[in-house]
Amino acid sequence: MQPPINSMDAPDSGHMYERIATVLRDQISSGVLRPGDRLPTQQELVDTFGCSRQVVRFALDLLENEGLVDRIQGFGTVVRKYDPLVRRSALHYRDMPNAPFATEAIAAQRTPRYTHDTRPHLIGADVAGRLGLEAGTEVMRTEYISYVDDDPAMLVTSYENLEYTRGTIIERPEEGYLKGAGLVPRFTAIGRRPTKITERVRVRPPRPDEEEMLQIRPGVPVILITRTTHSGDTILETADIIIASNLFELENEFVIKPLPPTSAQ
Repeated sequence: MQPPINSMDAPDSGHMYERIATVLRDQISSGVLRPGDRLPTQQELVDTFGCSRQVVRFALDLLENEGLVDRIQGFGTVVRKYDPLVRRSALHYRDMPNAPFATEAIAAQRTPRYTHDTRPHLIGADVAGRLGLEAGTEVMRTEYISYVDDDPAMLVTSYENLEYTRGTIIERPEEGYLKGAGLVPRFTAIGRRPTKITERVRVRPPRPDEEEMLQIRPGVPVILITRTTHSGDTILETADIIIASNLFELENEFVIKPLPPTSAQ
């Protein structure tokens, strides 16, 4: 039996479809509507809120794009189990060799795997500017597709400066005994230990190829993380990390050191 939906619970501000979505979202987050439960029909929501079917569809679009519900042809709208992967930046840049994406997926009780393709590449102006090189310079480019439970979840394209890696054990990231290791142990192994890794984050609509590769529903944005790896004043690597926003949460932890003790006055 569906729990009652009360139009009086809708907030006063915003468009009607946002107000309807807020009521339903609150019922999902509070556990009144649980994974697998069916939402009221569109007609029931129309009657409850005194609005048009189009307004109700807009509200359901919002919830679907947030990854909270699934709309099943001939059955209705049901609550999806929301169990995002948590990407913890600090986990990706540890000293010990590790497979950070796999660690995150396993922590969420998901099965990880990834594919990769590495080849030399002549860079354009954007990547050249990020690496401090001339456009047309040859670098080593590696493209990764990461999967959870066989569903594509993340695209990574990494560009490594061949001036520093050519002829070394890490020239091809997925070969040798350090394959799959993180940036820090790999570059440390050739005497180019990273001293700073910068991530810049923004959200944008997916490009057509990203939408296809990640199997993203229309309207779901992607999170773009632009990474740059430094060793002192040297730029070793840059990467584009693209993840489906409805599958991930980002967590950055900052440890604040205590103030040093002061002498008693």
